[in-house]
Amino acid sequence: MKTILFRSVCFLAACLALSGCEKKLGDGVTLKDIAVGEGIRVNIGETGRLYAYPVPYDCTDYEFKWESADPGIATVDEFGRVASVDVGNTTVYVSQGSIRKEFAVEVYEVTLQEKLNSLGVKGLWQFEDAGNLFKATVGNDLTPVGSGFTQGEGQNRRKKAAILPSSEKIDDVWHHNHLICNHGLAPNGGGKKVNEFTVIVDCMFPGGPTNAGNNWQNGKYYCLYQTAMNNTSDGDFFWRPSANFGVTGSYSKQEHLFVKDTWYRFAIVVNLGKSIKYFMNGQYYEAGNSGELDGDRAWLPEGVLLFADEDGENGQGFPLYVSTVGIFDRALSDDEVKSLGGI
Repeated sequence: MKTILFRSVCFLAACLALSGCEKKLGDGVTLKDIAVGEGIRVNIGETGRLYAYPVPYDCTDYEFKWESADPGIATVDEFGRVASVDVGNTTVYVSQGSIRKEFAVEVYEVTLQEKLNSLGVKGLWQFEDAGNLFKATVGNDLTPVGSGFTQGEGQNRRKKAAILPSSEKIDDVWHHNHLICNHGLAPNGGGKKVNEFTVIVDCMFPGGPTNAGNNWQNGKYYCLYQTAMNNTSDGDFFWRPSANFGVTGSYSKQEHLFVKDTWYRFAIVVNLGKSIKYFMNGQYYEAGNSGELDGDRAWLPEGVLLFADEDGENGQGFPLYVSTVGIFDRALSDDEVKSLGGI
């Protein structure tokens, strides 16, 4: 803070020196030059601010015009506020009449992968390789069970997604499409199973019945993971787009009506016997209870099933788009989850 204040004072002093004018504010002093600050770097999705000052500093006869050379990278408003649009570099100009100065603006992206890596992610899947859709970015590859898995578009044009077909009944037999995750996590939390973990999932459900408000009202379910490796029991975390998310006895206490064709980031933070916390797009939702150490919500050391449910509830005729799955061998803090942001 002291450094920023010192620089601001020095910059103002420079403007005063440039002015060379003893007239007081309001005397109708004419603009002779524009003094500008430095260019900026802005993370994608965020905003920044550029600063320009009249010379003489007490000039009253000016109105700066701001312009971006490439609005596809960043836009700028009449106050010098920069909104990032896409990754890249552009120039922003501030001018009045024949006087024009420029700023270098860089829009960069701290990717979700970089954020997850910084937190020590143990397994990460982003579905970017159409030829090997379930290849791991970190950890072991996923193993698909069933058929009909394809690649689609993720939440922006730089991301891809796996399209996971729903379970379907063929000749009176349920066919359960899901993924086997050999997570590699060791038993923890004081038990023989994986009792402490965090799961991050970016997902979206397309189409389906809606009401006039474009919201689901039909009670469909999506299961995000299942602890029984033989898929013979109910799943262990459901997303019910018509209401809430969790599992019987531990659904989120606050309901949220989800919108179709919209991406959501779920974080399930589990420390069995102590707490289970749910987050959606960085917002905390209280779970019903904390579960039991080595209970049926703990993960087996040999793995976990993703998007699996034993009785055909999963999707009920509608696919699920998934662009990211990340797992940790610990319960992330609230601040760590919130640092991942939302979609």
